[in-house]
Amino acid sequence: MLNRHLLNGFAARLQIAFLVLLLTLPGVSQGSTKLTFAFSEKSAPYSALLDEKAVGLFPDLVQLAFSFIPDYTTASLVMPWARAQYNVRRGLNDGFLTYPSEKRQDYAVFSADPLFTQDFGHLVYSADNPNREVIESATSFADLSSLTVIVENGSKWEESNIPGYLERVPGQHMNAMMHLLMLRKVGDFLVQPAEDARLIARQLGYSQKLKIRKVDFIPNSLIPFHIGVSRKLPYAGDVIKQIDAVMQSPEFQSQSSTLIEGYR
Repeated sequence: MLNRHLLNGFAARLQIAFLVLLLTLPGVSQGSTKLTFAFSEKSAPYSALLDEKAVGLFPDLVQLAFSFIPDYTTASLVMPWARAQYNVRRGLNDGFLTYPSEKRQDYAVFSADPLFTQDFGHLVYSADNPNREVIESATSFADLSSLTVIVENGSKWEESNIPGYLERVPGQHMNAMMHLLMLRKVGDFLVQPAEDARLIARQLGYSQKLKIRKVDFIPNSLIPFHIGVSRKLPYAGDVIKQIDAVMQSPEFQSQSSTLIEGYR
């Protein structure tokens, strides 16, 4: 017959081993599992680096979503966007908030619904533009055919969604485009999300002259941004499952709407 002390010692070791295994499983560990989310460092008001911290709408939205999930907490990191995508693809960071393209779906699992939808359906122009009446009465791009649109150099979205018959003036980046519109007056309008335009105008001192008109004739104007988690993460499916559940919560929907409106 086995020695009782030996049997008791073996049972104790089994209990310890089981406890260690249990604590390594997601959702049952003491405390929460930390997930690292990567954001672009130069995409204000959506994400940026300020005083060595991630700031902007996207880090705030991700943090809000996970505040409803006690199993997980998040750390926000900012970096060049190409590196952020590389890190999620390789599993060096756990997730991001972005458009779920086919290429990104190859290496990340995405939430069923968007956490944020970027709306390009706005005409941005100056209050003292001599063609203001034309801009404010237009019901199609055809009505704007006599005007000049300022576009971002190399933007594939603008190439695909703004008709080629409109005269274009290219700008290297959004700040330059706002200067071309407001200061140099070489074009009549931009096509931009409202939150982008307001931020840039405020930073450059053009807020008083800024006018924004919501229109419904710009194709593919709504760009959905979903939470994505690296497929390298063993419990990526569990994370997304809990995110999908949170996004159906009326309390989360109310808080996220308030947060988004604060940036607009």
